[in-house]
Amino acid sequence: MSDHYRRALDVQNRGFGGYNTGFARELFDSIFAKKEQAANVPQVRLVTIWFGTNDACLPHNPMGQHTPLPLFRQNLEFFLESLTSSSSPYAAAHSPLSIVLITPAPMCESLLPPVLAEAREAEVTKQYVDVVNELAKEWRAKGEKEGGKWRVEGVDMWKAVLDDAAGDEEKMKGYFTDGLHLSTAGYAIFWKEYTRLVKGPLKNRGLDWDDLVDCPPRSALWDDLDHKRPESVGENMKQSPFRST
Repeated sequence: MSDHYRRALDVQNRGFGGYNTGFARELFDSIFAKKEQAANVPQVRLVTIWFGTNDACLPHNPMGQHTPLPLFRQNLEFFLESLTSSSSPYAAAHSPLSIVLITPAPMCESLLPPVLAEAREAEVTKQYVDVVNELAKEWRAKGEKEGGKWRVEGVDMWKAVLDDAAGDEEKMKGYFTDGLHLSTAGYAIFWKEYTRLVKGPLKNRGLDWDDLVDCPPRSALWDDLDHKRPESVGENMKQSPFRST
């Protein structure tokens, strides 16, 4: 993602290994600036939210990662409300924004070491997948009613990985490093799904790296500048038409 958005958008990875939605909720204020700080921070254009795998750990998991399903939904709704509401205290909610909700991926149980296998059951994780898909559908409809300033889309990684494997156990193993965490091949499936969104439902929202009108380099290329006038750098700054709305 950083490579594709080079010179156009800054990509910040706020992934925290082992975290669930409850832990992330406690960090929300340190990740997103408040509205009164908006003039001094970059505008947020895209947020990807990928939780559920750790929340879905069984209650007896000694790592304490389990989040009851109703609370999992509440936490995700807090994130969505905070990023979209006109009364939100966060700056990101007050400029055009796209949000992608991502479900947990399935597991490859034959690869899971005992410590991971004992903490998870596929049937339980699937319930968390369903919540993410339900929220993506609900909030997509809400965004359309709000006129499109913000939009929520979903990536069903559970389905995407299973569909790509097509029942091939050996192929399935290639998507994971340990049966739970995705390998490069596994993340490639996510990238395929994200690209589909950018070229489809999220088209013309300033995210298509192949469209230099929709997602232009923020600063002009060196050979497009007036070399005798350094101020031409500022004069040639560009941004997506969508970002100007």
